[in-house]
Amino acid sequence: MTSDIPFREIPYLPQTLEVEHREDGCILLRNGQPKRPHPPHMLAPLVYWAAARPDQVWLAQRDADQPSKPGWQTVTYRDALRRIRSLAQGFLDAGAGQDRPVMILSRNAIENALVMYAAMWAGSPVVPVTPAYATLSQDFARLNHIDNLTTPAILYVEDGEEYQRGLDGMEVGDRLVLYRKNKPTGVNSQSIDEFAKTPTNAVDLAYDRLSEETVAKYMLTSGSTGEPKAVINTHGNIASMVKMIRSVWDVERLEAMSDGPQVMVSFLPWSHTYGAHSILHSMTDWGGTLYIDWGAPTPARLPEMLRNLREVAPTQHTTVPAAWSAIATELEHDRALAEKFFSRIMVMAYGGASMGQDIYERIQTVAVEVTGERISLSAGYGATETSPTISNVHWPSDTMGLIGLPLPGTEFKLAPVGDKMECRVRGAGITQGYYRNPEKTAEAFDEEGFYKLGDAVKFKNPDNPNEGLAFDGRIAEEFKLANGTWVSAGTVRVKAVEAVDGALSDVVVCGLNQDEIALLGFLNEAWCRRKTGRNVGLEELAGDETVRGAVKDGLIRYNQENPNAAKRVSRILLQKDMPKADAGEITEKGYINQGRVQALREGEVKRLYTKPYDADIIEIK
Repeated sequence: MTSDIPFREIPYLPQTLEVEHREDGCILLRNGQPKRPHPPHMLAPLVYWAAARPDQVWLAQRDADQPSKPGWQTVTYRDALRRIRSLAQGFLDAGAGQDRPVMILSRNAIENALVMYAAMWAGSPVVPVTPAYATLSQDFARLNHIDNLTTPAILYVEDGEEYQRGLDGMEVGDRLVLYRKNKPTGVNSQSIDEFAKTPTNAVDLAYDRLSEETVAKYMLTSGSTGEPKAVINTHGNIASMVKMIRSVWDVERLEAMSDGPQVMVSFLPWSHTYGAHSILHSMTDWGGTLYIDWGAPTPARLPEMLRNLREVAPTQHTTVPAAWSAIATELEHDRALAEKFFSRIMVMAYGGASMGQDIYERIQTVAVEVTGERISLSAGYGATETSPTISNVHWPSDTMGLIGLPLPGTEFKLAPVGDKMECRVRGAGITQGYYRNPEKTAEAFDEEGFYKLGDAVKFKNPDNPNEGLAFDGRIAEEFKLANGTWVSAGTVRVKAVEAVDGALSDVVVCGLNQDEIALLGFLNEAWCRRKTGRNVGLEELAGDETVRGAVKDGLIRYNQENPNAAKRVSRILLQKDMPKADAGEITEKGYINQGRVQALREGEVKRLYTKPYDADIIEIK
């Protein structure tokens, strides 16, 4: 344990919290710090930094065609502005406007960002789509649903060959398809180099027309409760949100302590709000440098993620718990990586899912060994509909599972729903609703205009709200056992994963109309390989007795702390594969779609409740 070691100094501003208890049982929470003024639209920071720091690198990536080569390709703020203006002229010549969206099918890449910001400059909303819908899907149902919903006038693909199947699976018709390399066949296409034009005064006029109310993007929800919905994000929503994040920092002091502009390394996808806004646009607003990571916490892509972290020392690092778990393992075994990683870092954060205390302690142990200090590792919270970040832990904390407190510019309402408190929010960063879906829009907001997140929250310490809020499950994930006992699947999920201390990446909580709770368990492959010393796949790891023993021991501990029927776990069946995002089993945020997984794995759920239990079932006594 490292709890007696001081944290590295963090230039947070003093925390202030306003709490209002109402007669209807609701609790209102506001941050007493003023929100920093935000620009009227998302292009303003690029224009500002191109003048203030013209030679500052905005984005860096490996060679897109030869990623194994050493070194980084870069684009400065000055060069990015020049290229965006040229592409914006191309979009204007093609009839850009609020009624002519641009769909983007691409991994994170410099050209992806240039096309994205150029389309928005020209006034066209951007529709970023997760590449899996076009590259891994068999029927392209979700891709066609999104296409029919948003009706983009122009499509951009990074690689015409890679996305050919997706284009063939859509009714592209005579719409223009832009590409970076490898001309697609059978469609009206043009390379982005040909598309870019010499800017005229029309580009300046388009810039002047942008406002807070201009729609910047239609961001797709994960589809965890049905087909993806298109969330309307205005320029004001996103521009305001990134200033909320900066409003809890003493920004000038942070840059002085960081010895220059902020630096991040991130793989979080720009097709999702977390990577696109809390990472990419936040770093743009900071005037910082974002290194685009084509790695990820999967066996195939983990070496690339680690390669990048060995070369680049970030000042901030924000990622998902699965990545932190993999990083923890490598930090423990690679002192050079640890010294590089901790050399400049001021704050670390996670989001998208719960993270176990074990991962935190392992990271802090290495941090103390290398620096003599702990480094703040905290959480942020939000949703696609909130642009996304609305709260975070803006103080040094050693407790995992917190979502923090509201950021300046947001107002929380904790509303009683049954025996829980649902988190609702309003503020400048909140969407006006779903594109072409008035029914879902009406359902999403309460009578006072608060967006209903559907998450239950609770105070870490009811006697001291300043200690922050903790996630308390999903309101919609509650179900009844056969005896009428209510089960909060979200609460069981989070606590069960935490109790196992690393072996599980996630679980699905089963038991609707059954006598007991049982789980489908998804393994943390990197942790299991480290634990067993075996470089094998999930199928073998799911049957490994060391892994099975770790899962069983953790759930026994969980049951000892949660003995009542509403929480107690009777059995678990380890899955021999990972949940499939393209099938809707898991979202880009890392949340398991409980209902979808159970529907697609109906046979596996049936095994959990069929006696005699087969040998794969782990019974928790």
